[in-house]
Amino acid sequence: MNQKYLCAGTACLRIWLACLLFMLTSLSQAQETYGSSDAPLVAEAGGVQIHTNNPDEMAYVIRQILIKRYIEDHKLQATDAEIVEFLDRKKIMMESNRLQMENRHAELQQALASKTLTADARARLEKERDALYEMNRLMAEAEGRAGTAESNAAEAFVARSFIEQWKVNQALYRQYGGRVIFQQSGAEPLDAYRDFFRDAQKSGRFKILSKDMEPALWSYYTTDGIHEFYPESGNEKELAINTPWWMMDEPVQQ
Repeated sequence: MNQKYLCAGTACLRIWLACLLFMLTSLSQAQETYGSSDAPLVAEAGGVQIHTNNPDEMAYVIRQILIKRYIEDHKLQATDAEIVEFLDRKKIMMESNRLQMENRHAELQQALASKTLTADARARLEKERDALYEMNRLMAEAEGRAGTAESNAAEAFVARSFIEQWKVNQALYRQYGGRVIFQQSGAEPLDAYRDFFRDAQKSGRFKILSKDMEPALWSYYTTDGIHEFYPESGNEKELAINTPWWMMDEPVQQ
C-alpha cells in the first residue's frame, strides 16, 4: 500500500485527536441537549436536541450520535485485547516515524547545502524541514507525558476511538458497499456512510429543523472532487477496508 495514504505521522494524529477528544467529551456531557440554550435548536438526533449556529458543528454532532448508536447496536466496542494490540503497534509506528524523520532530515540538510538551489526550491525544502522540527517537538512532548495516569487514559481513549471507527467503517461497507476513499485515518466507505445517514433520516433517527443547514451534512458525501478514491478494479479497496490501517505500514529499518 502506498504510504502517502496511511496515517504515518504520529504528530498529525495527535493534532487531529485533540479536536476529536474535545468534541467527544462535549458530546458525552450533552445528554439530552447539545450546545448553548441561547443558540437556536437546529436538529434532533437520537433524542438529543442540538443547539448551534454552526452548520458544520451540527453535522458533526449528528454523525457522532448516530455512529455511537451504531456501535452499541452492532456490538462493535473495542475489546481490551484490541486496545493493547493497537498501543503496541503505535509504539512501533512512532519509532518508525522517528527513523523516517531522521532520514528525511539528513536528506534535507544535504539538499539545502547545495549552492545551486533556486529560491523557490530552497523555500520548499526549508518549509518541509520546519514541519519536521514541529513533528519532532510534538512527539517529544507526547513521550514526555508518557506513563502518567492521565496519559495512559488518553492513550486508551484514542486507541478505542480508532478501533471502533475502523469497525464501523468495515461494518458499513459490508452492509452498503459502494466507493471507498483514502483518508489519513484509514480507508473510509464514503457511499456507505451517505446511505447509512439517508436511511437514518428516513427512519426518523435524526431530523434537521433548520433546512438551510442541511447541506453541511451531505456535501462531504456528495462532492466527489474533494476525495481520492480507491480503484474499483483489483483488490486494493477490499484490502484497505478489511485491514486496520495501523497494521498495514511496514516499519522503517535502521
